[in-house]
Amino acid sequence: MLRSAKGILMSTSTGLRRRPALLLAGAGVGAVATLVGTASPAAAADGVVVSLEPTEVAIAALPIENFGGDVGGYYSGMGMSVSEATALSDFVPVPVQFTGTITVELPDGLDASTATADLVFDDNEDGIPEATYSSRFASANPKYLVSTPSSDAVEVTLPADDPFVGDVGTLSIGGLTSSLGPAFGDVYDTIDYEIEFDTATPPAPQTVHPVLTATSQIPCGLSSWDSCPLPTPATPGSTVTLVLTEDSILRELGLTDLSGVQVALAQLDEDGFESGPVSELTVDVTGPQASFAVPADAEPGSYGLYVLQETPTGGFSTVFAELTVEAPAAAPVAAPAPPAAPQLNPGLRSNTGVHLPEVEAEAGTGPMLAAGAGLLLVAGAGAAVVRGRRRPVVEGSPCGV
Repeated sequence: MLRSAKGILMSTSTGLRRRPALLLAGAGVGAVATLVGTASPAAAADGVVVSLEPTEVAIAALPIENFGGDVGGYYSGMGMSVSEATALSDFVPVPVQFTGTITVELPDGLDASTATADLVFDDNEDGIPEATYSSRFASANPKYLVSTPSSDAVEVTLPADDPFVGDVGTLSIGGLTSSLGPAFGDVYDTIDYEIEFDTATPPAPQTVHPVLTATSQIPCGLSSWDSCPLPTPATPGSTVTLVLTEDSILRELGLTDLSGVQVALAQLDEDGFESGPVSELTVDVTGPQASFAVPADAEPGSYGLYVLQETPTGGFSTVFAELTVEAPAAAPVAAPAPPAAPQLNPGLRSNTGVHLPEVEAEAGTGPMLAAGAGLLLVAGAGAAVVRGRRRPVVEGSPCGV
């Protein structure tokens, strides 16, 4: 399974000041494919078909505003390794004001009816916050954070200016649940927003719109820790076809075909982590099918296969798989022609020209060929064939009738 992605999905975020690969993986986008394949796949083939039929999907909300409003900029056309660290300056804090409000409007698929809110100030990032405000505190607590959750949004009233904290904090909305089908029950239930307080601007309402991310793995589910490479390997230069089947649970995300799908490959090391950059491939899309060619110079080994597609509501579906690439099978060598059978003359005439006459078997059993004598003659014994009395043939002997 996707070990690192699964571990991150199960963890609690501590804010955006960390490796974005972890952030995106936790949100269900751009996770490192750590699929260690130990199973023996079938023989490599051209025309491999991969059905996009995950059994379970992990969903989360991505704070798109912290990426400038476009996660595509992070991917850089999926040409950059998703495991590469990115500087804090690449993140864009959401501007807010002390005593102002911020409303987090959730995407379809997530429910915030029982959501909580936490605001943490940890300016030096030492893990010891200068201050923590929470809606889970008693209302009499001076650090109580006022929040109003509903099914599709959470409104948070920000605290007054605190001279002991910095201007940057992390707002975490937790307790999110899925409003989709049973296959979408694995939820990363917290969304983290990096916010920056502007003390020079009067308080004003702020609203953010995170997007839904849906992360899945095939052919095994995300909850499986077993290795599960795709059953049929591919060869360099061969064609792989992705199919969004009629019964795929990905259709619950609003996907009806594979329009706009992006596909990339990254070679994996023996531990299942990327050993090279993620390379975007050219995709030919026809309705619910999309085909791509394995690079002709691809070395044999395991590859992380990334299938990314934007949903109609602005979210992202990311499907991971491990694709095994094997060298083409060597052309079969033609077997040598069997030696020609020796030509024997009719009537047991040996090839030496010696003609062995027929001899009469006793007791009226009919003619019998003196094969034993023939072997002797061929061997150079030179004995003549004599007609006459012979001892009766012993039943069960090699010459018995």
